[in-house]
Amino acid sequence: MTRIAPALPSPARLSAHLAALEHQLLERQTTTRLLLLAALAGEHVLLIGPPGTAKSELARRLHRAFDGARYFERLLTRFSTPEELFGPLSLKALEDDRYERLIDGYLPTAGIAFLDEVFKANSAILNALLTLLNEREFDNGAGRLRVPLVSVIGASNEAPSDDSLLAFHDRFLLRVPVAPVSDDGFAALLLLGDREASAAPEPITAAERRAIAGATRRRLAR
Repeated sequence: MTRIAPALPSPARLSAHLAALEHQLLERQTTTRLLLLAALAGEHVLLIGPPGTAKSELARRLHRAFDGARYFERLLTRFSTPEELFGPLSLKALEDDRYERLIDGYLPTAGIAFLDEVFKANSAILNALLTLLNEREFDNGAGRLRVPLVSVIGASNEAPSDDSLLAFHDRFLLRVPVAPVSDDGFAALLLLGDREASAAPEPITAAERRAIAGATRRRLAR
């Protein structure tokens, strides 16, 4: 029996997703295209720019483009704890001499995640993130779990200068500068009004993402 491969999302549907990402965000066309492209390819993106440049808003919109993708967002500081990202310890597991976390609703169960000031996290968090971002796996107690992560969007005011952060920096295949809106763009922003967005396009399914990955592998193999 011939197996029918899942269809790729149409160009018109992808264009509709780009329009939803860009809605009333001026001078963000390049950023939105790179975000969607990276997520479709299963890669992570680092947005580098000052506060107020719509970095978190873009991540929130991106998660709506993917069917069933849960969203997770955190602002990281040097005082952030692993519990804030990976979930609290299970007291029931501790009673049985097991060190496990309750991960539901936290980063290990997210499809799209936004980590603000990502390079300010301490080494315990960054080391755990390395495996999660690169291998799509999370060590929970004695077991290693596959995670449903599609893409992590990291944000920072500037690229790290500390050599110890370079390994984590390299986990982000795309590093996109995000500048404040220009003077001309700011004038246009004041004239936007409250124009409603078009109807949301049909979310991209996991099967369609697998079809994109398969088509990419076949093209690279030629």
